[in-house]
Amino acid sequence: MIVVFWQKFRPEAFAYEFDEEELAEHGITVDEAFEVLWNKFDVRRNKKRHRGYQLIGYSDAGRSINLIVYEKSPGVIRVVTGW
Repeated sequence: MIVVFWQKFRPEAFAYEFDEEELAEHGITVDEAFEVLWNKFDVRRNKKRHRGYQLIGYSDAGRSINLIVYEKSPGVIRVVTGW
């Protein structure tokens, strides 16, 4: 099982995939999602997606954003959706 150690998360150590259509449906740009990953965020397990996590953070403009993510493969974070 692949597990990200979120307490010591270093965004530069990962590659990212974004579900651009799903994010756009919720009014979130890929840039905003990327900013959340680079800014400080809180982490919770996602109850609906096994191995998934909810990241609760802010864009550079101060917009509160929740993202659902999981580690697709070693070193690759997939951003599934947000609100």
